[in-house]
Amino acid sequence: MTILSPIMSFIVDKEIGFPIPSEKEKINKALKRYRYILSQHPNRSDAPEILFGIADLLVGRGDPGDRKEALRLYDQILLSAVPDYLRARALVGKAEQMIGVREEFDNAISLCEKARKLLGKDLSDFFAAKTYIVESELRLARREKGDWAQALELINSVVKENDSHWYFRGRALLSKAEILLYREPTDLPAALKLADLSLKELKSRPDDYFANKGQVLKAEILIHRAKTGDYTKAARLLSEVIEMPLAYTELIARAKLDLADVVTHPQATKLLQEVNQMEGLDPYLTQKAALVEKALAERPEIASLKIQAKKKKR
Repeated sequence: MTILSPIMSFIVDKEIGFPIPSEKEKINKALKRYRYILSQHPNRSDAPEILFGIADLLVGRGDPGDRKEALRLYDQILLSAVPDYLRARALVGKAEQMIGVREEFDNAISLCEKARKLLGKDLSDFFAAKTYIVESELRLARREKGDWAQALELINSVVKENDSHWYFRGRALLSKAEILLYREPTDLPAALKLADLSLKELKSRPDDYFANKGQVLKAEILIHRAKTGDYTKAARLLSEVIEMPLAYTELIARAKLDLADVVTHPQATKLLQEVNQMEGLDPYLTQKAALVEKALAERPEIASLKIQAKKKKR
């Protein structure tokens, strides 16, 4: 689950029960209560605030269909006459839901820019900091000319500000580490340090998408560095992510492909087969799977098995 905004986190934390309910159970209780309030008084003056709270809870819960429903609620808020602060929060909330939708990248970046104009540049504020990081992640994904440079500028603004919100500082450090991973080999020590700092910031959120992405990224940095013991450390990090009972399909696929790179047959082959059976993966993951498959086929132990299989057929 992604972190809730401070507003809804405070409300969810007040949910009580015995035994102590899980965070998801707390979110479900809060959702039920707010939906009931709106069903009884749909035209109340604070209805847009309640709609935003419901959208925030849905994004935080992360069940199938939640993000689509949250996007619909953000649009509903934006069609209403609401205060600037609420409009800005809905704008950046909507933009975040577009990170995986390539055809919406231009629109989503524009939404972040509009939200930041309304919210200002106080990076200690959850939503203001969010505009920087969501836009940077969109630019890193879009990859048009100048996008990475602008993304790095946004990221550095959050990293360098001592009072920036801890959650988005964690995401900023993670994005910067990922940029360094794909530059020069001499950047790997700095990338590893940034990944560790990111994981430290996100330590309190072990089930968060970005905390788990931090583990995958750290493993990839270790694999690229390839010092004594690095593959073992990487395999442990990747296994922890794969074993987490979370619905981060693409991240788990990425972790499985990375792990297939550093473990031996038959585990490596099994991991690749599992990824090939996943549907709807991003094209870069299917391309990576093809590369891993080619590399596995050239491994001595697998090549030897193929030769033995041919001899048996004869």
